[in-house]
Amino acid sequence: MEPIQDSEKGMFKVFLKDTALVLEGGGMRGAYSAGVLDALLDEGLKFGGYAGTSAGATHLCNYLSEQRDRNFRLDTVHSKDKRYMSFGNWIRTGNYFDLEFCYHTVPEVIDPFDFDTFKKNAAESKFYVAASNVETGGAEYFQVHDLRQDMDAIRSSSSLPLMSSLVHYQGKKMFDGNIADSIPFEFMDRTGYKKQVVITTRHKGYQKEANSFLPVYKIVYRKYPNFVKAVGDRHIRYNKSLETLAQWEANGKAFVFRPETDLKISRVEKDTSKLVALYELGLKDGRERMADLKEFLSL
Repeated sequence: MEPIQDSEKGMFKVFLKDTALVLEGGGMRGAYSAGVLDALLDEGLKFGGYAGTSAGATHLCNYLSEQRDRNFRLDTVHSKDKRYMSFGNWIRTGNYFDLEFCYHTVPEVIDPFDFDTFKKNAAESKFYVAASNVETGGAEYFQVHDLRQDMDAIRSSSSLPLMSSLVHYQGKKMFDGNIADSIPFEFMDRTGYKKQVVITTRHKGYQKEANSFLPVYKIVYRKYPNFVKAVGDRHIRYNKSLETLAQWEANGKAFVFRPETDLKISRVEKDTSKLVALYELGLKDGRERMADLKEFLSL
């Protein structure tokens, strides 16, 4: 733990150099993560490493830019715009999420993203996003330094199969990171972080079932058999990762925030009242468990 000098302070007050903050994806279920993140930001906790998958990566961007409430606005306000996500987009462009609107219009015009603060914090910490390599079926972890240049890393992690076009990034064909690594805490352990603070978007006791759309994947992505196999095996890997995470939590190696109950939020949820309730649950959990978290972090 290192104090942050007054001349360098924004919202961050303390630097947890050896601890990583890891976020699961899950689309609009990330509203829970948004609430927890705002509670962490209120306490000024800056981590030495960050890793996120899909929506988890997107939410971490706003943590590193120190823009409290911006995730909330994305999840509950901007997501209602048909340009943000709609089947109309998918029919016209092959992408359920409008790329120009999500990755340019919103962050550059409608709700300006603080690119400079993000770049400063990403230089002092390490921020990784997980994406799925379509040709190998395995995970790729891209370090993000400057979102003006690296936005396609976020897009590669968030492009949902069947609902998005392939993303070509750093010479590789990529799709949504959830297929290969939904919660990249083991990657951050391999990277050298001694402790993990993990935010998951599934309720306690959740177990993933086999993908019922696998026959469709076999047809649409028949040129990529390794990717299809990864889709078919995903539930096995995911449930095993939850088992490992629970062991780490019991052993004091990880601190986990998760919803206690299933709030029935879909990946592309548009019911604002449900999303607000999920955000408020995350904020409440973050605040109520802050004393335990600080004990875990030795603060």
